[in-house]
Amino acid sequence: MSETELQDWLFDVSLRDELKQLGLVTTLLELDNVAREANLEGVGFDWQRLLFAASILARSAKRAHREASLRIATGAMLLPTSEPIRDAAAVLFDKLSNHRSVLLALKRGRLRPNIASRLGVGLRIEGQRKQLENSILLEATGERVAVNDFQLAFWRAAGEEGSWLSASAPTASGKTFLVLKWLVDCLAGDQSRRAVYLAPTRALVSEIEASLFEIVKASGVDIEITSLPSAQKYGAVEKSAKKCVFVFTQERLHLLANLMEERLDIDLVVVDEAHKIGDPQRGVILQDAIERLLRSSPRMRVAFVSPATQNPEVLLDDAPESTPKIPIDSDVATVLQNVITAHQMPAKPTKWKLQFRYGEEYLPLGVLTLPNKPNTLRKRLAFIAAAVGERGGTLVYANGAAEAEEIAGLISQLVKKPERIDQELADLADLARKCVHKSYSLAPLVEAGVAFHYGNMPSLVRLEVERLFKSGKLKFLICTSTLIEGVNLSCRTIVVRGPRKGKNNPMEPQDFWNLAGRAGRWGDEFQGNIICIDASDEKAWPSGVPQRTRYPIRRETDAALARIDDLATYIERRPLGVDMEPAQIRAFEQVSAYLTTTYMRDQSLAVAPWAKRQPAESLSRLEASLAVVTDGLSVGAEIGARNPGVSLIGLQSLLNYFRGYAGQLEDLLPAPSESDDSYQRFSNMMERINDHVLTVFLPKTLIPLHALTVLQWLKGFSLPTIIRRRIEYLQRRDGEVDTAAVIRGTLEMIETTARFLAPRYFSAYVDVLNQHLRAVNREDLIDADLEIGVALEFGVTAITLRSLMELGMSRIGAVALYEVIAEDSLDEAACIQWVVDRREQLDGMGLPSIVVREVRERVLTRADLEGQE
Repeated sequence: MSETELQDWLFDVSLRDELKQLGLVTTLLELDNVAREANLEGVGFDWQRLLFAASILARSAKRAHREASLRIATGAMLLPTSEPIRDAAAVLFDKLSNHRSVLLALKRGRLRPNIASRLGVGLRIEGQRKQLENSILLEATGERVAVNDFQLAFWRAAGEEGSWLSASAPTASGKTFLVLKWLVDCLAGDQSRRAVYLAPTRALVSEIEASLFEIVKASGVDIEITSLPSAQKYGAVEKSAKKCVFVFTQERLHLLANLMEERLDIDLVVVDEAHKIGDPQRGVILQDAIERLLRSSPRMRVAFVSPATQNPEVLLDDAPESTPKIPIDSDVATVLQNVITAHQMPAKPTKWKLQFRYGEEYLPLGVLTLPNKPNTLRKRLAFIAAAVGERGGTLVYANGAAEAEEIAGLISQLVKKPERIDQELADLADLARKCVHKSYSLAPLVEAGVAFHYGNMPSLVRLEVERLFKSGKLKFLICTSTLIEGVNLSCRTIVVRGPRKGKNNPMEPQDFWNLAGRAGRWGDEFQGNIICIDASDEKAWPSGVPQRTRYPIRRETDAALARIDDLATYIERRPLGVDMEPAQIRAFEQVSAYLTTTYMRDQSLAVAPWAKRQPAESLSRLEASLAVVTDGLSVGAEIGARNPGVSLIGLQSLLNYFRGYAGQLEDLLPAPSESDDSYQRFSNMMERINDHVLTVFLPKTLIPLHALTVLQWLKGFSLPTIIRRRIEYLQRRDGEVDTAAVIRGTLEMIETTARFLAPRYFSAYVDVLNQHLRAVNREDLIDADLEIGVALEFGVTAITLRSLMELGMSRIGAVALYEVIAEDSLDEAACIQWVVDRREQLDGMGLPSIVVREVRERVLTRADLEGQE
């Protein structure tokens, strides 16, 4: 019998029943208020036999085999066993390159220190050899870091000079940790000076920026970290020996390229959550950003990082021909993730039958008892989460911000009230009241140890929520789909019912498993539980609880090009007007805009990096359609490059409107936010964009509200001010208002209109208007200093505010501090000096404690470092 045959026999035959029982009893360790099945009482195991078999399975390349080995090691470590058995479990963890579980066992007192002294000579030598083989040396600090198999493969591949990498591994495998270490190590040496880290959402940008800041501070390397697209910041790096990491969304990268007029020289790019290149609407913006960088930085290295994808190698298809291309595809299991279903028992609404999924089987675990009868679906989520996750570390998935707030409110009524409120929780409540709104429901919830989390929340609030949940001070966290966008948040238990992504769209299996990967993150837990409520309800789970699956990567452009006739027809019909079918717009608008710009720039599609993957007849069909619609187009390709995703055909219609405008040209200009007529001008701009480019400011009847929100955001108004004014207006108009709904609606409008739609389409509007003004010899009307896209992205116009954000402060922290600063034109150095001069007064300025902490971490730390130099 070969080793492979032996491993298959052990898993499929010899250990099958024991692995089932082991799965049941180890899963029960993490669940509260569950009466276990009678046959699970007093279960015993032959640990010597199991550990020996597990050591054989640990050598397998199959995920199922290694997961079984991990299950045995975890059971031996956590169940009531003797010290020699736990020592053997630690050795097995090392065989699985799972050193962090050994550290966790030491931390939790399951393993006595100095295990090497208790092992035989052979095991000691083997352990030392394994530790050396599974560790890497950081050049920046001389630190040796223990890694798992995936991390080691990534590090070795990254050592090949000039290569492009595409690395895929499950959510809990330590991808982000290692990539950030590698990035800092590259910059610390002579390999790179300027790097870009691309993240799909602002939430992940904030998290990565904070993580990088901590790694750089600990390493002692002089590296600038910024999430602000700033020509000054880029220029400062160019003029000095300083190194810099720009942490951006794809949209922010385009803003920096615009500011630098394509003169970007980037050495290294990391694309996080790289499977998002297939995302409808924004995937093509990411692809365009990478291609745009490649045109200006042809020697740059690219590392794509994605969670559990089927085909990471496809991301390397567009690399330059001579570039070494290295895919790293890992399905390594670092923690156990237990899928548990919960069904209400007949005629007993407080009794819920729990089952453990093993392969295709569902095995009875026990009965969960609830203290109250859940008469609504949201109460089911809340009551089950509060009961089964009583110890804390519990995430609940909600299908929207309003639902998240309601579930959090229900759970807060069920948790045990603390005798006194923890100071850090009180500080977070104070931040929510002072920097969002005095009635923001997050404040009283966090005082009870419960919070909610969604993408429209201010970054400083969201990061503090994440930090306090990770620390255990927040016991319950109710999240929306932001969690699927790469936010690195782990938990003990996830509770979910009928998960959706977007409005009424059942979650795809790969997204479900990305979410499930948050349960039991490596190094924080040995295992995690995913509790699926009403798993047999076809409305909640149309395809049942998904089996483990991996993302199929497919670019948004490739998806559209696969429908070549429909795409060509859309391009041909695009000049006829903006009233296209919503489904067609979603499928083709972004890609058609990208193709039009590509064709205008190169007069061909054949030179595009992706062209080699397309049949010649498809390219000819597209080029024929593009030749017709671009004939006579006078909006330049450079405007298309500056405004990715915005159709040159639509912008031509806007240019034609400008050419035929009978009024004063001055009336077409955007006004500074401080001008009395700025509100009306913004409203007019939105109407012209809707009429000529694409109907994006919806509903049209709310254009006044869109314009007002944009104006207040640009003026640097604080969130409490924007929200308070909205509430006061609605109270005058309608009487009583739903304050929570107004707060959520305002945060959403800021995010979708002021920070996404307005920057994109206002920037294009200004570019086209400037082209027209040059054509009619009215360049005197062009404001060369106006970068409305950057101003809207960050919601600042005052130089002082911008300087504070360039120092790394969040917008709400910068706005709070700016309220006590008299001058509005301080540069970075002056802002640092202002804070240094008042170092001892910060606590007495009335600022939220968390803002004071941010000032100390981002401004005073900078001052201290520069003082040391």
